Amino acid sequence: MRIYQSEIRIKTKKSYDFIDITEKVENEVRKSKIDNGIIFLNSLHNTACMIIQENDETIFEDMKKLFDRILPLNEKYNHSYEGSLNATAHLKSNLLSQSLTLPIKNGKIVLGTWQRIIFVELFEPREREVFITIMGE
Repeated sequence: MRIYQSEIRIKTKKSYDFIDITEKVENEVRKSKIDNGIIFLNSLHNTACMIIQENDETIFEDMKKLFDRILPLNEKYNHSYEGSLNATAHLKSNLLSQSLTLPIKNGKIVLGTWQRIIFVELFEPREREVFITIMGE
């Protein structure tokens, strides 16, 4: 079994920035030269996450509405020293996921027809990192 590790960087532009990183991740799979195995993606941030979702703005708008409804910015949060946006970003990332594990078959990530790997900024514009580990043969 071989192991390949790398990082990709993502520059976000705003809170609720939904960025399709599928091609960047697929490029790392190609570089790894691993045909069959798994890929583990880990966001190195507490206020950002990754999801598997269709890259469709209407879905992202619905997600924003859902989060604004269940985690309103005008609510009083204990973790408030950086403001409500930061507090809710922490909570949203815990409801979603800061990591993903996906299979690799014949040198490609196994995803459904419309599935994409989406990085989600939940706080402020930043340069973000995703650490990648690929294991297999």
